[in-house]
Amino acid sequence: MAKKIPQVWLDWILENVSLGVNLDDIYYTLVQNGFDKEAIDSVLNNYQPKKKLDDSLLDKDKLIKKNVKEFKKRFNEIPTYTEVGFTKEKLPEEISKKINKFYQSNLANKKEEKVAGGYIQNVKGDKESSITIELPEKLRDEIHSSIQGLIEDWSGMKLMPTYVYGVRMYLDGAILNSHKDREETHIIGTIINIDQKVNSDWYLEIEDHKKNLHKVLLEPGEMIFYESATLKHGRPKPLSGEYYSNIFCHYMPKMVS
Repeated sequence: MAKKIPQVWLDWILENVSLGVNLDDIYYTLVQNGFDKEAIDSVLNNYQPKKKLDDSLLDKDKLIKKNVKEFKKRFNEIPTYTEVGFTKEKLPEEISKKINKFYQSNLANKKEEKVAGGYIQNVKGDKESSITIELPEKLRDEIHSSIQGLIEDWSGMKLMPTYVYGVRMYLDGAILNSHKDREETHIIGTIINIDQKVNSDWYLEIEDHKKNLHKVLLEPGEMIFYESATLKHGRPKPLSGEYYSNIFCHYMPKMVS
């Protein structure tokens, strides 16, 4: 039976359709977030994408779904993997240079972002909260592989790379409501700060496993590893400045080969 698409995603679809977002982009975002073709077809009226999704991406999606299924068989709830639940690290220099080169070359390719669930809001009324720059698949894979050894050492387990999202540029007045990430595929997460132009420090507020609240500050070239599906995290203080640019990278425990 196809996994039902929840209401927050249905709202996201409607909003993006109303904004004129390309249906291919909506379709593949749903695919890459683990929704079955049958469920997507039911909400997009059997829309057929005009561009073919790369076979390697489809194979990766199938492997992720298989891994999720096996994980759920073994665990009724998500275990904890580290004592505190998060740590701050330095992004390896080589991948940092590649990301920054791409970022600086593609600032003109920014587009409006609508995040499912309304987690990102702007305290300044109807002003945009965030914009995004899409990353090529090759660079996504390089980001995953470049930090995988580090995050496996920290978490103490073998991990399966799931998703890397494009550059998100939070804008002046933006807040990120406190939340936990997607349980199926976002069990271990990474936030990479690549650029910022702010008037005052903008902290990530995150709970540890004992529910103590911490404020973590990232500078460009720094990243935080965190157990993102089990720890509440957000940025409740409005951003004061022009922008704050992050990349989000996700893994889950590896159950299958």
